[in-house]
Amino acid sequence: MAEKNGSVPPANLNGISRPGRGGVVVKPKNMKGTLLRLWTLTKGQRKGLGWILLLSALASGASILSPYVTGRAVTAISDGDVVLWVLLCLTGLYVGDWMVKFLQAFFMALIGQRVIHHIRRTLFCHIKTLPLSFFDHHRHGELMSRLTNDVDNISVTISNSLTLLLTYGFTVTGIFLMMLYLSPLLTLVSLLGVGMIFILTKTVTKYTRRLFSKQQKSLGALNGQVEESISGLSVVKAFCREEAMEQEFGEKNEELCKISIQALICSGYLMPLMNVINNLLYVAISVLSGILFVNGKITDIGLVTSFLLYVRQFTRPFVEIANIYNNFQTAVAGAERVFEILDETPEPPDKEGAVCLNHPRGDIELCHVEFGYTPEKPILKDISVKIPAGTQAAIVGATGSGKTTIISLLTRFYDITAGNIFLDGRDLRDYQMEDLRKAFGVVLQDTALFAISVRNNICYGHPEATLEQIQAAACTAGADSFIKRLPKGYDTILQHGGMELSQGERQLLTIARAVLANAPILILDEATSSVDTVTEQKIRRAMLKICANRTSVIIAHRLSTIRDSDLIILLENGTIAEKGIHEELMALNGHYAQMYKTQTEFI
Repeated sequence: MAEKNGSVPPANLNGISRPGRGGVVVKPKNMKGTLLRLWTLTKGQRKGLGWILLLSALASGASILSPYVTGRAVTAISDGDVVLWVLLCLTGLYVGDWMVKFLQAFFMALIGQRVIHHIRRTLFCHIKTLPLSFFDHHRHGELMSRLTNDVDNISVTISNSLTLLLTYGFTVTGIFLMMLYLSPLLTLVSLLGVGMIFILTKTVTKYTRRLFSKQQKSLGALNGQVEESISGLSVVKAFCREEAMEQEFGEKNEELCKISIQALICSGYLMPLMNVINNLLYVAISVLSGILFVNGKITDIGLVTSFLLYVRQFTRPFVEIANIYNNFQTAVAGAERVFEILDETPEPPDKEGAVCLNHPRGDIELCHVEFGYTPEKPILKDISVKIPAGTQAAIVGATGSGKTTIISLLTRFYDITAGNIFLDGRDLRDYQMEDLRKAFGVVLQDTALFAISVRNNICYGHPEATLEQIQAAACTAGADSFIKRLPKGYDTILQHGGMELSQGERQLLTIARAVLANAPILILDEATSSVDTVTEQKIRRAMLKICANRTSVIIAHRLSTIRDSDLIILLENGTIAEKGIHEELMALNGHYAQMYKTQTEFI
């Protein structure tokens, strides 16, 4: 009867995604500050938000007015004409309620998605401006979670939770005022019932929250074990650990099952107990109003009818508001995490008066360069070396000696801590960043391919390149032969970053990409680390071609690939230990000579 008379439906019937009752709620650190910042993002949509506020007030109208109108109908039950008008009035209320809620949902979907579109676009655009040092300290999965899950939580809050909070708030306020108008005494009794519900909810959720917290930890442990098992399945099979893996999974799964059952059963107590309190409150109001009617304190039977309908509606929204507010808190906490990224300092902009880099010669000089990813742990210490234009320079050394770090400094992925790096006689920081990076053709140690065609992967930096140019670059890199064996050749779409290709084939595609760039300075960071010896020789011959008449900096562990270099630099513990051509370093019989002899089995 209550629902037919305009009661507010439970929030879980409105498509809202939320944790179970008593579930884990992530609370924001600064609710007020984050809400104010979210408000600034609604600029341009505030007129629509004003309409939503008005529609939320109107949406509560049927819930507030229909019990009163029904009571009037009961009072005038002997007057057929009045009853007819009352029924027409109720029909109008419900039709109007449907129209208002439709408009409310329409405006909220329109405005909410525009705001989320703006937040998601702003966040993504900001991420691409952040320096690599930021990504060194943040896991990719965490960033993906902020860009997707946290933004989606904000979207749900804006689209659903906000409108429901407003509607429930107006409904509870309106019903309370109507109850006071009808009978202050009965209203006081009703408030006692609401107080009991608050105490019950607080008691149950305090206990179940601990259980849901354990459930989340147990679920995290199970997910971690599943991820490790799947990613390391080859190792598991190699060491015949399938049964042990299954047993470990079974134990964690059993633990999760027990905790989940406890949490769900305990949280399931809440609604039945609330219904008991609601029913007892309904009975108490009925008995008390009956006594008051018999004693002549109440003379209008319609007032009793209206008040009983209001009692049914009054207690229900409180728990729903509590659950929606929990969602609201979680979404605001997600917004805080989004704003944390937006507050990160982007890459330093071009300095005032930065010059264009037109037709660079490729003359590089490092002068007393020092650098560390963290201040307390320096990587490079007082590095000074000249690489004249057209020189093929190779950097070798043990893992962690700082080879790749020098590459990152040349391309300004990071800025040096002290000293200077000059290109064509100017400090790198004097050039416009875009021009500087276009001067380098880079093949990094980690291959980076995209879920697009082979053709588009090769011409990623030069989308205007013709198929003939792309094929020529692939031939130079030694990639053309395996590309033609792919199902659609150069038009084959690579899935999951080229996982269907071998590591060596992926490396060849990135080399072809650098060849096509035809940059005046070429950087090859472990370009042959993932290929066989036959392919290595192909790459070596390709390197001789593409490095001709241009400056090239090559990092390699296989010293046989760089023995023809014009300059070989050996790094040890962040300093230059030896430098010269291959013959000079072999004659020196130092660390380079020992490394070379070890690799070529001369010892």
